[in-house]
Amino acid sequence: MKKKDGLDLSAPIFITGIGTDVGKTIVSAIICEWTKGNYWKPIQSGDPDGGDSKILKNLVSHESFEIFNEAFRFTAPLSPHAAAKLEGTNIEVAEINLPDI
Repeated sequence: MKKKDGLDLSAPIFITGIGTDVGKTIVSAIICEWTKGNYWKPIQSGDPDGGDSKILKNLVSHESFEIFNEAFRFTAPLSPHAAAKLEGTNIEVAEINLPDI
């Protein structure tokens, strides 16, 4: 078990917030940098050219940093359920699996 300042760094950390531009991406980058962790966003809505992953790639500097592919990616810049409905897709929770880290 890898620890830093008493925290178990092998356990996943879930960053959540309601709304756009509330700081989830920046907080994720800070935590990935501090823990030497990796990044995974289960669902990306909007910005089909990389979204949050592109931002983290530019902010996190440790050499072992990995970004895992989303389980779902939608083009429309809407909430995931609205973007999925617009694109004729259902978000199936069973298809959202934590990547092997």
